[in-house]
Amino acid sequence: MPKNIRIATRKSPLALWQARKVSELLKNIDNSINIELVKITTSGDKILDKPLYDIGGKSLFLKELEQALLNNDCDIAVHSMKDMPAELHEDLTISAILEREDSRDVLISKKHHSLADFTSTSSLGTSSVRRICNIKYEYPNIRISDMRGNIDTRINKVLDGKMDGIILAAAGVKRLGLEKYITSYMDKKIWIPAIGQGAIGIESRKNNKIINNIVGKLNHEHTKICVDAEREVSAFFEASCSTPIAANAVIDKNTIILSSMIGAIDGSEKIYYEESGPIGISKKIGFNVSSKLEQKGARKLL
Repeated sequence: MPKNIRIATRKSPLALWQARKVSELLKNIDNSINIELVKITTSGDKILDKPLYDIGGKSLFLKELEQALLNNDCDIAVHSMKDMPAELHEDLTISAILEREDSRDVLISKKHHSLADFTSTSSLGTSSVRRICNIKYEYPNIRISDMRGNIDTRINKVLDGKMDGIILAAAGVKRLGLEKYITSYMDKKIWIPAIGQGAIGIESRKNNKIINNIVGKLNHEHTKICVDAEREVSAFFEASCSTPIAANAVIDKNTIILSSMIGAIDGSEKIYYEESGPIGISKKIGFNVSSKLEQKGARKLL
């Protein structure tokens, strides 16, 4: 059993919450372990005046943490799985995925109860191309404003009247104890969540067997099966932050159900496909879903 575990994390309130949650779970395994948080400011945290899809995508939240792993400046890094690329560095691995929180998107607004209530003069904040695609497809008259920053900062812009509404991941809002501000939840059948949304991943070096052994005890099997299936879709299309792509899996008894969507960034078209099968072939289900999306014309939308 290791005496010390160094956890690399971003400095945002949500990232710190996630790192502290992992710390708490590790302490539950062995309270004698000393946990150190290695707080890192990433490129994505520094550049806040441009949309992610213009400056390199969500990998900007990862590369400094992964470099710390490769440099042996930390033992594990904690991430939101929706930020993780399909392909990892050859020396790194996802050693555990925690049990998933609510994977849905939510609307936060003081003025409107749902997106259907927004008018052409209303402002709605988001920087996600998946959410932009959904908004433009379902509600083409809504004015979209680029919105980045910490969750509490974005919510305060709504509370202060600077923005009529924002779309966020339910998981982050709930984890920070801000659930009271949620106005409504998006229907997952229409508004399919981002790949990995709501799940926390722990990344480590492949060759660090001692760390991987203890961290592996935190893995939630059903969540990992679902997220791995979703990530098959991302890998198939080599998706990036500029790709309006979504996939969400759930398990019912021994069956996995994988729903997916790929859209045009201008919201002109969306393609859906859903398939189910035994959890033992979950990755194959992910490949099948990707192939069906391709057959239905997904490549031309990307």
